[in-house]
Amino acid sequence: MNNSFKTALVSFALAAVATTAVAQDSKSIAIATIVEVPALTETRDGILAALADRGYVEGENLNVDYQNANGNMPTQQQIAKKFVGDAPDVIIPITTPTSQAMAAATSDIPIVFATVTDPIKASLITQYEKPGANVTGVSDAAPIAAQMDMFEEIVPGLSKIGFIYNPGLDNALATLGWIKEEGEKRGITVVESPAPTTNEVILATKKLIGEVDAIYVPNDTTIVAALEAIVKIGQDVDMPIFTGETGGVERGALASVGLDYVAVGRVAGDMAADILEGKSVSEIDAVIAYNVVDHFKVVVNLGAAERMAVKIPESVMSRATQVIE
Repeated sequence: MNNSFKTALVSFALAAVATTAVAQDSKSIAIATIVEVPALTETRDGILAALADRGYVEGENLNVDYQNANGNMPTQQQIAKKFVGDAPDVIIPITTPTSQAMAAATSDIPIVFATVTDPIKASLITQYEKPGANVTGVSDAAPIAAQMDMFEEIVPGLSKIGFIYNPGLDNALATLGWIKEEGEKRGITVVESPAPTTNEVILATKKLIGEVDAIYVPNDTTIVAALEAIVKIGQDVDMPIFTGETGGVERGALASVGLDYVAVGRVAGDMAADILEGKSVSEIDAVIAYNVVDHFKVVVNLGAAERMAVKIPESVMSRATQVIE
């Protein structure tokens, strides 16, 4: 065996060892969502950004399987089965129904949920502190008190607010409970208008006209999918339309106080990184994002205000983080 051949063999062996080491160091995560709307894609972006900050970079030492069920629950369940078969290091479901599908599919693979309004009501965890089992994550419960403060500033004398929601979604029911509780403190009545499907949203909105002073659209995927239709009705009858998440303001709603969903995703991404570094999921506290994210977005839409015959007071404008013309 000549020296050059020996050298080639040694080089090949070293390369093989290096490749094996990289493969062993590589981690895998699976991310899924039931639909794609701005808040959810921002959440995904925040997850990946936090992981990259912790040294887990997609395409280098992190394999990412991202799946969107396009609003179809049977598809979501098939995705859950696929993830379990693939056995990633962490599953990160975005939205309540997606998280429920993943939790039902595995009790072994660590799950870090993101953008779940009420994970206890959704039966994902039994408590926030050291939740046990294989599930933890981040609640994106809306900062209802801060939102109601702003609604009352914009609509002086607000006494009745409409609430359009899908009664089949746990996160919508949780938000309904919180807004009723907050409204009771302020003497504001919450008038419910259920819409179990997106096709029923227009009728549910029209039922509120003449009955309320403003309408609140929660972070409910069924209702948000038809937000433009709700906004159009609000414009036609001079009805203020508020949303539970700020992305809706860019789509024509009047205003909102909400979470920065990239920041929410970053919290979930840091939890996933902890797991990739060896921490047990059962020891990671679940959190409510508004308790750990240090700022809220305040977004107002001046064009929507004009079309809904509403004047945004200076007290709101002065603290707006984004103004849409």
